[in-house]
Amino acid sequence: MAENYIQVTKESFPERVLQAPHLVIVNFSREQSVACQIQDPEFEAVSKDFLDRIIFARLNIEGQNDFTNQWHVDSVPTLIFFKEGQEVYRITGVVMRKKLRRQIEGLLLVN
Repeated sequence: MAENYIQVTKESFPERVLQAPHLVIVNFSREQSVACQIQDPEFEAVSKDFLDRIIFARLNIEGQNDFTNQWHVDSVPTLIFFKEGQEVYRITGVVMRKKLRRQIEGLLLVN
């Protein structure tokens, strides 16, 4: 995996996501979810287009109900975009790479 595509846990989340100097996109997913199995390769492919500009992180929500409730993640996949520790955008459900790229480019223009 590229350095800009990382695995995070609820323990590493504050440091790796909330304190990150870049925009961070977290893919809240579950291993057994068919939708997540579709989203994961799309997410990883797009991460290669934004090297050194955005950190892409994957968090497996299995058994993390308290943590997912804290971030209001009700279904997977959910992509949450963080900047300076704050949520700035969210996508729930599968999003294919072309649309995901457009969403990210739009956010980069605004932020």
